[in-house]
Amino acid sequence: MKKLLSIILLITSLFALSCNHNKSNSSSTSPIGKVGEIVVDPNGVTPLSAVYTTESVNAAPITVTVKGLYGEPDIIHTYPAGYGSEFEIHGMFSESQNTIEVNDGGRIITKNVSIGTLSYNGITIQKQYDVIVNNLPEEKYPNNPELYFTMDMDYIFNIAISKNGYVRYIQTGEKGVKLVIENEKMIFYPSYTRKNVDLLGTVTLDYPTGTHHDAIKVDNNYFYTSYSTWGYEDKLVEINSTGSKVRELNFGKVIQNALDLEKYPEDESVFKQIVFSEDVNNIYKDSSGQQKIVDWAHFNSLVYDSNEDIMYVSLRQRGILAIYYTDWKLKWWIADNNLINNIGSGGDGLVPYDKHLKDLKSLEPYRVKGDVLTDGPKHQHALFLHKNGNLGMFDNADYRGNNPTGLGSRYVEYKIIGTHGNYQAQKVYEYRDPSLYSQIMSDVDFTGENYQNLLLCYAVPPARILEVEKDTKNVLFRLDLPFQTYRVDKMPLYYDEGRVYSEDCNLKNPN
Repeated sequence: MKKLLSIILLITSLFALSCNHNKSNSSSTSPIGKVGEIVVDPNGVTPLSAVYTTESVNAAPITVTVKGLYGEPDIIHTYPAGYGSEFEIHGMFSESQNTIEVNDGGRIITKNVSIGTLSYNGITIQKQYDVIVNNLPEEKYPNNPELYFTMDMDYIFNIAISKNGYVRYIQTGEKGVKLVIENEKMIFYPSYTRKNVDLLGTVTLDYPTGTHHDAIKVDNNYFYTSYSTWGYEDKLVEINSTGSKVRELNFGKVIQNALDLEKYPEDESVFKQIVFSEDVNNIYKDSSGQQKIVDWAHFNSLVYDSNEDIMYVSLRQRGILAIYYTDWKLKWWIADNNLINNIGSGGDGLVPYDKHLKDLKSLEPYRVKGDVLTDGPKHQHALFLHKNGNLGMFDNADYRGNNPTGLGSRYVEYKIIGTHGNYQAQKVYEYRDPSLYSQIMSDVDFTGENYQNLLLCYAVPPARILEVEKDTKNVLFRLDLPFQTYRVDKMPLYYDEGRVYSEDCNLKNPN
């Protein structure tokens, strides 16, 4: 009898536990799945972010919220039904008590997150940085505002700063080149890390060769800057969406194939003092006979005009080339007559001889003349192709020190016309603040609903970020940072359908 009673009591207890379990997880019978879990910093590299996960694809919309602090807005995003089973959450603050809220089909899941002071590679990442100027208009998307994403190269982190100076995103261990929209997500393209990553640090694409400085997507393929063994930053590689190599091309070959050695045999020896790599069978040897890498090109920016099949590339040491991409042949080149390089060997930014493209007689018919001969860019970065075909860029202006001419760096834009043997460039716009100079690195984007604003990054010495009305040249925003940064992008943390996003390099036929 006692044994029977024990069995009855056990069954009753199990039934009660089952009922209680169903009450606390009533969603188990719902088509949208069980209540998920919020995990902060899932990959160990994004301490101001989290992820909400579910057991199955969401059958109803899911809204994630990070509560605003210090007068900053809540950052809110709604993922549509059928989005998936992992939902990024961004926008927390360091040195703060944060609140994350997830609305999963009407059920509210809340997580309180305490985050302390953040540091990486020996530098403290401040909770807030000083904004020097803020004359920005009212935010059109107040709960998913645009932030200034800055990519540090020395300390190796990417951060996003609000218009009030608050850091609301960080990813460590990445030298990101730029932030782009891909498959309705924000994705970092690489500088030296050979991979694309999302805002949680999850790898979305691996690159087969070394990467640096710039990458773009054209249709389903990627073009990026790469290296030769002995020529350093002097190659362009095209890969497909799985990371398999499609083409690998060297800029030295473009110049070599443009030479007319029958007419100008002396160009052969001059060429060998300019271009160095195994691709052109010219490896530099120092006075002791030791082979050395030469940074003869320093390829740092590319824009592709798919309408014309023209690849515009910036070679920091040599000027700007326009190349017929399919045929890999030179169309034209730009360089200021007074371009100066640092002479030396075996180092970044050094070339062994004081020789330039202008010293190759074969290249004279390809040269763009006009304003660029005496008012052309020097050691430029960040090419930008406009709808009307004008080519803009960040002109660093010199490479010899701290604002050596006193003129500062500038954004400059040229209209280029003509045909082979008679290419001409007219300077059509310039923005220059003589007090602002960037010896190396820099960036140019266009922002605003009509792309009416310039976003400029003066990278070195420590970064100064400006947003300027192009027509009036009024400064809308200025942020000075205590570290250098390769570039800046002004983007939100989440994708919104129908929203106008800033453009990094191409308004003529963006991809």
